[in-house]
Amino acid sequence: MRWQTETQGGRPDSLEHRLKTAIFACLLIQLTCCGLLLTVLPAWQVLLLALLVGTLLYVLFSGIYRHTISAFRRAGVQLDALHNEDYNLEARPPFTTGRVAEFHRQLNALGDTLRRNKSHYDQQLFVLYRLIDQLNTPILVFDHRLQLSYANAAFAQLFDRPWQSLRHASPTLLGLIQEPEWHFSDHQKAQRWQIRHSRFVDGGQGQQLLVFIDIHSALRESQLQAWQKLIRVLSHEIRNSLTPVSALTQNLLEKHSGERDRQALELIGERCQHLQDFVDRYAALHKPLHIQSEWLDAGALFQRMTALFPEASLRAEGLPQRLFADAALLLQVLINLVKNAVEADSPDGTIELVFREGDRFSEIRVRDRGHGIANPDNLFVPFYSTKAHGQGIGLSLSRHIIEQLGGQLGLAGTADGDGACATILLPRPQ
Repeated sequence: MRWQTETQGGRPDSLEHRLKTAIFACLLIQLTCCGLLLTVLPAWQVLLLALLVGTLLYVLFSGIYRHTISAFRRAGVQLDALHNEDYNLEARPPFTTGRVAEFHRQLNALGDTLRRNKSHYDQQLFVLYRLIDQLNTPILVFDHRLQLSYANAAFAQLFDRPWQSLRHASPTLLGLIQEPEWHFSDHQKAQRWQIRHSRFVDGGQGQQLLVFIDIHSALRESQLQAWQKLIRVLSHEIRNSLTPVSALTQNLLEKHSGERDRQALELIGERCQHLQDFVDRYAALHKPLHIQSEWLDAGALFQRMTALFPEASLRAEGLPQRLFADAALLLQVLINLVKNAVEADSPDGTIELVFREGDRFSEIRVRDRGHGIANPDNLFVPFYSTKAHGQGIGLSLSRHIIEQLGGQLGLAGTADGDGACATILLPRPQ
């Protein structure tokens, strides 16, 4: 570290300058005294005395100068280390007592304090990055140059690739706009993702932290809870009404022997049982699922589907592949999707199951060539169905199952408007 000198009236004003000035002043006084002594002593005695006193003064002042400058040089080296965040270097003071020694002790104490603060700060940053890694919502970190420096594995939910492949990317390249608030330039993404922004310091430089919140998931969860409450109330009321009706119907069947009356009562009992089954199926929407995920062979899963729908002549693409899911639950979802495709009048041999494997997700697509989607806005609404005898439970239950497996289920029409495509994303263990 360079010590800058100040000037007073054009002359340097520094400790070194003042020490040297003091030495020259003492030598000047010595020469003056020697001149006075020449009037009373021989010249050789004055010269000898001058050499002796001059040597003593030189040794004394050079020692003081060397130790004083050494103390400040050591302090300068330590301050340089502190400036570079190296808090392990401690300067050894040239004095054991006095002001200079006290100065070095305070400097070392400052280094210890900064070292403890740095350790605490590093621990906080470590916890922050570990927390970012553990969360399943996308989190991005941009450095002081607004370049992507870090992200968690959920980054793939936004861009379908690991964040390392887009390291140092700018927000513009990622489709992000900073003003007036952080948001996606893409309208669909902007409607789905809400961005929370904060700042922190890492390595002495400001970092931008972006947390992406899936608004659709939160809305779906709220809707699901509302439907669950409604279903619980309806189920309770319907069961309370069905129980006495069923009991009374059974009692009347035992007392009436007329064929016409018996047929009417049997029809009432049948419809009561149908309504009971209907309520039981909808009650499954709010029951917790017992999930036993394991690695599955996609080929074996496809063989089971072909055995269940032999008349559909199912086709497969992307085999062989492994999936991580609950076999029974995933099979139930695929049965619902293929059944919908068959009921949509998709010709034989046109229903296709496409399997794809990504870094974080396994993808299953069920494509058909049926009559397409009539009302895409109400696809997953319970009780809603476009089928003549549909009950509106299949897709709602299927999405509930996939989300319980940690995945996503989507359904959309094809680009040419001929048929539909259901997409299942299942997470892969890391």
